[in-house]
Amino acid sequence: MKNLTITSQDSGKKNYEVLFLQEFSELETALNKFTKGRKTFFITDENVSNKLLKKYNFTADLILPAGEKEKNWATVEKILDKAFELKLDRNSIFVAIGGGVIGDLVGFSASIFMRGVDVVQIPTSLLSMVDSSVGGKTGFNNKFGKNLVGSFHAPSMVLTCRACLETLPPEEITNGLAEMIKHAIITDKDHFKSLEEFSRENFSLQNIFNLLPVSVGIKAGIVAQDFKEKGERMKLNLGHTFGHAIEKLSNLKIPHGQAVAIGIIMAGEYAIKENLLSDKDFQEIKDLIIACKLSTTCDFSYEEIWQTIAFDKKKNNDEITLILPTKIGEVVLKTVKL
Repeated sequence: MKNLTITSQDSGKKNYEVLFLQEFSELETALNKFTKGRKTFFITDENVSNKLLKKYNFTADLILPAGEKEKNWATVEKILDKAFELKLDRNSIFVAIGGGVIGDLVGFSASIFMRGVDVVQIPTSLLSMVDSSVGGKTGFNNKFGKNLVGSFHAPSMVLTCRACLETLPPEEITNGLAEMIKHAIITDKDHFKSLEEFSRENFSLQNIFNLLPVSVGIKAGIVAQDFKEKGERMKLNLGHTFGHAIEKLSNLKIPHGQAVAIGIIMAGEYAIKENLLSDKDFQEIKDLIIACKLSTTCDFSYEEIWQTIAFDKKKNNDEITLILPTKIGEVVLKTVKL
C-alpha cells in the first residue's frame, strides 16, 4: 500500500510521512527506526491499553482514562507532569497511541512542552486514522465548547496500522466512515463512488483500510495549501459546525462521527434552501450515509443547534462560515449571520 508524504507549507516543519501498515510488528519496526537514540514518551488510554497494547505486550508510560470528557486542561497537566518526571528534553518524542482524544491531547502537550517537541501519531480508531492524526490541529474542550483551546502542531510521523482496527466495535467503524464521506463530498466524486461500492459489498476491515490512502490524501492535499485554516482548509469543516453543536447539546453522548453525519445532512438541507444543491445529489449523499449505518437526524431542534453554534470558535463578528455542498465533489463557503 502506498505511503503518503505530507507537506505543510507554513507549519515550520519538514514534510512528514503517513505509513500504512498491516501488522503491529511493522508498526514497532518503523517506530523504532524513527526514534532510535531519542527518549520516547508513550501515552495511551485505558481502552487502547487493555484491548490493543496488552495483546502485543506493549506498555505505555502513561495510561489515561478513556473518553471525550477527559479532553481537558487537567489531563494536559497530567501529561506534562509525567514528561517532567521522566526527565524528557527538547530532543524527546511524544508518542500518542489512541483515537482522536489522545491524539489531540498529546499533540497539544507536545506543542507546549519546552516550547515544542516532536510528536508521533499512532491512530487506533478509523476516525483518527482518516482525520485527526493528520493535519496538525491539537487541543481540548472546555465548558463553552469543543476544541476551543489548542494549537497547530504537525506530527513528525503518522503510523496507521490495519491491526488496530480489529479491536474496534462496529460503531467506531461507522464514526470513521462519516469523515471519509465528508472528504469525498468536498472534492472527489470518484472516492464517493468507491464508498458507495464499499457500502453495497462486504464491510471488511481490509476493504476499509484499502480506501484510507485516498481519503487521507484528500485531507493532506487541502492542509498542504492552508495549514492554519485561513481559507481552503475551512472546507474540511463540512458537517462540523452543526456537528459540534449537536455533540455539545448531547453532553458528548452522540459521538463525533455520528454528529458530523447529521451535520452533513443539515448542511445539505441548508444548501437546497439556498438553491445551491440539487435534490438528486442530496439524496445520493443521504443514501450513502444511511448505507454506512450513520444517523441523519437528532432530537435537538434547529433553534437549539443554532443557539449553540453562537459559541463556535470559528465565529467572527456574529457571523459563521458554513461549508455547503453544491454537488458531489464540490463545496462552497457561505458566511451567515447568527
